[in-house]
Amino acid sequence: MANNFDLHAALTLATKPGPFVTMTLPVTGIPATDRTQFKSLLQSGRNRLAEIAPNRAWAAYAAAFEPFSHGPLTNGSAAGLLIMAGPTASYHYWLHTPVSATITVTYQPNVLPILQARDQTSDYDLLLLGRDAFELAQVRNGRAELVNLPLDAPETLEQALGDELRDRGRWQRSAGEHTHYSGTGSLDSARAADQRNYFMMVDAYVAQHFSNADQVPLVLVASASEQGNFRKLSQNAYLDATVRVVQGPNLAAANQTLAALTVNVSNQRHLQATHIREDAYAKARQGERVVQDLGPLATAAVQGQLEKLWLRDNAFQPGHLAEKGEIMTATALSRQNNLYNDLALIVSKFGGQVQVLPADAMPTSSPVAAQLRLRAAVTHH
Repeated sequence: MANNFDLHAALTLATKPGPFVTMTLPVTGIPATDRTQFKSLLQSGRNRLAEIAPNRAWAAYAAAFEPFSHGPLTNGSAAGLLIMAGPTASYHYWLHTPVSATITVTYQPNVLPILQARDQTSDYDLLLLGRDAFELAQVRNGRAELVNLPLDAPETLEQALGDELRDRGRWQRSAGEHTHYSGTGSLDSARAADQRNYFMMVDAYVAQHFSNADQVPLVLVASASEQGNFRKLSQNAYLDATVRVVQGPNLAAANQTLAALTVNVSNQRHLQATHIREDAYAKARQGERVVQDLGPLATAAVQGQLEKLWLRDNAFQPGHLAEKGEIMTATALSRQNNLYNDLALIVSKFGGQVQVLPADAMPTSSPVAAQLRLRAAVTHH
């Protein structure tokens, strides 16, 4: 999975001598297919290095690829492999999001696949809630898995509340030697009280054992009435207020419905994130903190003035970013180098946020845009 550790590793690698050969390999799980693809990419990388940087011998890079030349090209459920190799150091990691087959020779390690994978990957929990039972699923790195709840979990209302003794005139609920609730009134009132208490128990259990521990959003899958009733009672700070799936979950076949549920939720979260991004971009533009022209953008980047950088995935701009922000295109290496990758590295180095996004998620039609830090905007007045 791509995370902050991977980004830090790439930034550390960028301090070493270059140029760098970066490979992204789709993992199909079919050994012959993956092996053929790997060998083809490796040969292309070797040829490209000889053409663009003839002063660098391939032997210095070969060690980074050697473990995969004969070893396995799979790792659990990984959908791709990325290898960043320099003449003195290298790094690799496994991707859990789809990746295209690419091989690049660049001044800096190709960090764009890391950033793209991180933006596409979103962790959250799914609470599948019925009137008298629930299931929980964890979505990690885009993969959903049903949680095997322990015996003490309030998986059903009957398990949670114990035996019930009631009629329309007087009723009580007891669990073992302890009576939790009793009173007079209609059977409907008793059932409503039972469901209210059950939902409170489920809410407390999920918050304590999952949400508070993992600190990821909790998405509720429930019918309209259960959505309303549960949300009125919930004290879970991680319960997502916007993203929800309004349908009665099929708890008897929860595993079979997870794929469709995650697609639904992912689409909602993508739309939500796009709207938030567009609003933030509009406010930054109104405050004259948006930069799109490459010259000023590159200068601001090397000065550490960029708070956010948005890049359209698969966008390419030839050029190499020099120390003071000049865009160099004089050499064969600089002409085939992706300037956007250099910008992403330098913005990340200064602690800025970089997002690599599909075209429909970009806050602007431009392939690149940046937001100045507030302090930088102030100095312009």
